Amino acid sequence: MEQSLAAFIDHARQKGMDHATIRMLLLSAGWKEKEIARALTAQALDVPIPTPPDVGGAREAFLHLVAFAALYTAVIAAVMLLFDYVNVLVPDPAVTQYASVQAEWVRTAIRWEISALIVSFPLLIWLSWAIVREMRATPDKARSPVRRWLTYLTLFLAAIALTADVITLVSTLLEGEMSGRFALKVLAVLVVAGGCFVYYFLSLRMTPEQNQATRLHRYAGITASAAVLCAIVVGIVATGSPAAARLQKFDARRVEDIRMIHAEVMNQTVGTDWRSPQVTPVMRTPLPASLDAVAQHAVRQQPRTKDPATGVAYGYEVTGASTFRVCATFDRARDEPGDITWNHPAGRHCFAFDALTPVR
Repeated sequence: MEQSLAAFIDHARQKGMDHATIRMLLLSAGWKEKEIARALTAQALDVPIPTPPDVGGAREAFLHLVAFAALYTAVIAAVMLLFDYVNVLVPDPAVTQYASVQAEWVRTAIRWEISALIVSFPLLIWLSWAIVREMRATPDKARSPVRRWLTYLTLFLAAIALTADVITLVSTLLEGEMSGRFALKVLAVLVVAGGCFVYYFLSLRMTPEQNQATRLHRYAGITASAAVLCAIVVGIVATGSPAAARLQKFDARRVEDIRMIHAEVMNQTVGTDWRSPQVTPVMRTPLPASLDAVAQHAVRQQPRTKDPATGVAYGYEVTGASTFRVCATFDRARDEPGDITWNHPAGRHCFAFDALTPVR
């Protein structure tokens, strides 16, 4: 089709028609303006028409959308991480000392928030660097409608967060319930949301010429990177290294295995209703002689009888007509005030049980 268009233009020129007449004839025939302009210039020029920069195009929209998605993820993770640090460093007196479950939840939340920062923040820095580099190479990209819309959306969300933060602060002060714990959380939101607001507000107000020479992006990136690195290091120190967390999981697995062994011994010797407070335990059969016998005659669930890390069988010993003990070697000490039955020191430890006084 383009060959027929080029042939028609050649023929019209040979007949003495000018470009305006040729253009009108082709438009009346249904050709598009872009196709006509390309065909006319292809014959008159030796250099092809340069492709304009992708201002507001699909690629630019993709980069900005991913960058702002990474920004929102990093900001939310950073604020929640700071809240958890406040909860740990400034404990609430209303929380009892038997809050081991809440403490474990906090450690788990900190690990999730650190993971979110480790993934989203480097992505944000890299995409922001790529966008700034493109804006400096092509100044028109600074006026991109995609960038401006997403930046204004970020400013809007940051303004809402800051307004809600100040309203909450004033309301709490008027009610006379101000505390250091609350003030630190308010400060965290002010720093994170306020920092984002100031940076994007200043960058949006810059002209393309100012954007070429400014060091705002560099200083903002260095400051944010240092703050995130400090937050991640503090979190790793507070929750323990990945190796320490793995040892803790192994110990939790050992305690769970011993619970299962105890439960199956009770099922076999007392009956499956031993957990009911209304039932008085009575020895129906003798205690199993070994762990193999416990596993072989399992009533409800076959217990694991070997250490998950070493593969060595747990220790099992019948110490009386109704008493027995199960032993394991633990990597770390456990000291949970709300569940003292299963606390243990580091190293070899034996849990002593009596089938007539079960651990329910």
